[in-house]
Amino acid sequence: MSELKLMPQSLEAEEAVIGIIFNDKETIEEAKKYITSFEMFYNESNKRLYHKCMELYNKESDINPITILASLTEQDKKKYPDINAYSLTGLMELGMAHQMKDYAKIVAEKYYKRKLIRQTEKIQKGAFSDNKEFNELVDDIHKISSKFQSITTGRDFDLEDLIEQTETSIYESVNLVKYGFNSLNKLAGGMTRGEVTVIGGRPGHGKTTLVVNLCYNLLKEGLKVMMINREMSNKEMMKKLLVLSHRDLYYSKIRSGGRNMDEKTIKNLSESMENIKQYKDKLFMFDTLFTLQDSNAVINKYKPDIVIDDYIQLIRVQSKNDGRRFEIEEIMRSYKETAKRYSCIPILVSQLNRNIEGRIDKVPKMSDLSEGGSIEQVAENILFVYYEYKDKYNESELGPDQNQIVAAKVRYGTGGMITMGFNGNKCLFHENIIVRHDKQEIIVPEAFPVDKTPDRIMEILND
Repeated sequence: MSELKLMPQSLEAEEAVIGIIFNDKETIEEAKKYITSFEMFYNESNKRLYHKCMELYNKESDINPITILASLTEQDKKKYPDINAYSLTGLMELGMAHQMKDYAKIVAEKYYKRKLIRQTEKIQKGAFSDNKEFNELVDDIHKISSKFQSITTGRDFDLEDLIEQTETSIYESVNLVKYGFNSLNKLAGGMTRGEVTVIGGRPGHGKTTLVVNLCYNLLKEGLKVMMINREMSNKEMMKKLLVLSHRDLYYSKIRSGGRNMDEKTIKNLSESMENIKQYKDKLFMFDTLFTLQDSNAVINKYKPDIVIDDYIQLIRVQSKNDGRRFEIEEIMRSYKETAKRYSCIPILVSQLNRNIEGRIDKVPKMSDLSEGGSIEQVAENILFVYYEYKDKYNESELGPDQNQIVAAKVRYGTGGMITMGFNGNKCLFHENIIVRHDKQEIIVPEAFPVDKTPDRIMEILND
């Protein structure tokens, strides 16, 4: 039997590691945690490819099939004929960025197993001689075994390092991120790095407007925010952010755009754009990420403090299990792992199931989450947005200027419900709760049917 069959090795894992690097060279940092040398690869061609990847990375050059081929010497081309454009391009289809850890660990495990086998063979030969070399071989076995166990059981644990990190967390509150609203902070206690927050609500109740407000608040705190827009386009989401960032801009005016905007609106819009530009290194938006793998790849690349995903029911998942429940479980599990790996906070927007529409009391509850079992289990905080005026119109006690946030689950807060000021045309949640009665301040939401619009508002509009 050949050595290739005898010795532990995984050609598939080696090729996947290289393919992932071709797709995202920053993943090489994750690979280096486990693969400390190109010699850890079993296949000779893969050894050379990983060596070349490291050389290009250290030179801060692009890493892809073209740059790899250009870096090969004539001797390389003769020695490794299987390294060609066709084979390298095929490697790019073998793995995604979030899988790097798993594949790199496999490569490292196989390497240390091979070392253990070779070392034990030497011990067998040296056991019959009483000399220092034998003792050194035994010491080496212990060292290799320790490295192998650290790979298979997880990273090394350092108690002093953990205590130091905990002290920093206590005194500097580096793990706690506030919402930017005092009333919401008191209710929910803020968000914790490494944990997931979920915001749910029915269509038209303001959940996207709330996450836009959170995005702006967090940007002003100096945090790096990534918005993954699955329902809206980046342009529409940016319109909301531009309106929010300027006190004299209105969504209805800039949404119609073009010649419908007066000079004042154009001036205000220009000022708002300049304001948002200051966050060019802090704000990242994507509206063409359709799969969970796509999202993981950009998160790995930009490493944001906050990830806002609007909304999770639109994520496509490559799952072996049938059924949306299993897909939501995979989404929540993946985002939880992402939160811990990058010490970030995913804020996931979720739709509610249709059962709520048949209830008299339409204030959202935990059971209203679409496929909510895994969401409830994983999330640190679950907040619902309930715009009473959308349901009751002129029978609403709160009126059009107020909205409610329900803290259904808060791991470190008190929970309950708060009422906040709300202006949909300003894309604004605020804490200055004053019900305005001036004609100019009364806005009819676009989705309200005319036949159900309060008579008082119609009289004002027709005045």
